[in-house]
Amino acid sequence: MSTSDLYIEEHVFDGGPPLRLQKSLGLVKPDEPRVVSRALFGAAIAWIPLAILSIVETIIVSDSSARWFFGDFAVHARYLVALPVLVLAERDGIPQLERIVRQFVETGLITDADRPGYHRAVTSTRRLLNSSYGDVIAIIAAYLAVIAISANAPAGLIANWQRGGFGYFSLAGWWHVCISLPLLLIIFFGWIWRLMLWGRFLFLTARLDLQLLPSHPDKVGGLSFVNTSLRGFRLISFGFGAVAAGAVADRVVYNGESLANFKGLVIGLIIFLLILFAGPLTVFVWRIRHAKWRGIFAYGVLANRLGREFEAKWLSAGTQVKRDVLEQPDFSATTDFYGVAANVYEMRDLPFALRDLIAPLVPALVPFAIVALFTIPIQVVIDSTIKLLF
Repeated sequence: MSTSDLYIEEHVFDGGPPLRLQKSLGLVKPDEPRVVSRALFGAAIAWIPLAILSIVETIIVSDSSARWFFGDFAVHARYLVALPVLVLAERDGIPQLERIVRQFVETGLITDADRPGYHRAVTSTRRLLNSSYGDVIAIIAAYLAVIAISANAPAGLIANWQRGGFGYFSLAGWWHVCISLPLLLIIFFGWIWRLMLWGRFLFLTARLDLQLLPSHPDKVGGLSFVNTSLRGFRLISFGFGAVAAGAVADRVVYNGESLANFKGLVIGLIIFLLILFAGPLTVFVWRIRHAKWRGIFAYGVLANRLGREFEAKWLSAGTQVKRDVLEQPDFSATTDFYGVAANVYEMRDLPFALRDLIAPLVPALVPFAIVALFTIPIQVVIDSTIKLLF
């Protein structure tokens, strides 16, 4: 079975809600993903009607809906930043996952005996991601979440521009709960579903007899390529952070609350992202540990034999030390072998290091850093800028 027979003919993670629905509507074609166009289109559907309806209501009812709307940081963060960014994340994240899928076979980690099992993992992942049930569940879950939020949210947490004389909500409020918020949640649930299947795929792959190399210089048996998925999640992380920071910005700017009051929210967001992005990679812990234990015994025996022969030849009584002794092949060969063996003893349990977590976590904190700028008096900013320039 060739590599192409396994998965190259069809993509594995290029699907799922709402991408599958968009393909069925003709918004996405095989050679034309139109990611930027779809991102702008989604933002337009979610935000422009809200702006127009807020202005209309201001004219009809003579209230301040438009002023409240355009001053709402949360709504702009959700639909002008997070929504298009989560769509653009397809171009950043999906190709990275595809490359990792291919790498398992191309690096020889999958044996011929395990290729049928690997093929089943690939095909089942593709089938689940492209199932029509995924779209239905995402849509139902989105609207159930909207209903639950609308029914249980305290009146004080509902923005003024959403409340009005057209039932419980204003015109803009009805568009928000019927179109804008569900659209954002469907995209959110689509990514959650894709990431759940990503974790499932890695779990099924970790159960195979992976041919890890204990002496590999990456210190994880040759699995370091899986942590490149973390870089592919940067835009998703930024989008989630933008949603949270937008809500915080309203309370910081308008209610005068301290940004420090929301450290629990920031910590919770970081933990959530760690579980979502790094959690799936932990399925390889036992495989890596097994490879390390196997390597310690195998390389340990060879290292002892080589060391004894080396000492017997060069350190035994009566051995004359010549001036060019360090240039002898025995010394360089022993040094090279011990350098390789050191990789075995230095193997890590996880296929990622702490520095690898910077890529998916820092983007989530950037929106909060922007909110922090709002708390700095403008005069302080001006004075600091003048000091830097002059």
